[in-house]
Amino acid sequence: MNEQYAVLITGFPLFSGFTTSGAQMLLDDGQVKNHASGELLFKEGDPATYTLLVLAGSLQVFLLRQGREVILQEATPGTVLGELAVLCGIPRAASVRASGDSVVLQWTAEEFRRLLVRNKSFADRVLGQTLLTLIQKERSLVEALTKSEAESKPESGGSAPKS
Repeated sequence: MNEQYAVLITGFPLFSGFTTSGAQMLLDDGQVKNHASGELLFKEGDPATYTLLVLAGSLQVFLLRQGREVILQEATPGTVLGELAVLCGIPRAASVRASGDSVVLQWTAEEFRRLLVRNKSFADRVLGQTLLTLIQKERSLVEALTKSEAESKPESGGSAPKS
């Protein structure tokens, strides 16, 4: 079964150019896990003890705010999740659950750090993708704040009334 996942990994854009033996190394350093639809993989505020690579299905990244769920992302195959919290040693910034039956490759925090140190290509790709994701989130936040400020300002008439 791992051989099948190794071939699958080489087809993910993030791992373009990886050989099946390189993908097999990623699999050997982690653990393949199945998750049923609706299963919670981690909660916002949890300690960051592992990182995930979505192999099949999809995972929903969300927050609970004022009793409502805010969906941040639908993570599809090829997406790495939880890497920033592991690298920074901070609690989880969001919760993650399986949107449908899903399969992930899970690396412990230690395994993930070792992979980054041992495999420059893997490190470059994952860290590059992480930085890109942070930039996109920052842009979205700035746009949302700008829009919110514009909506909360009273409209100015623009021209003086005629007498």
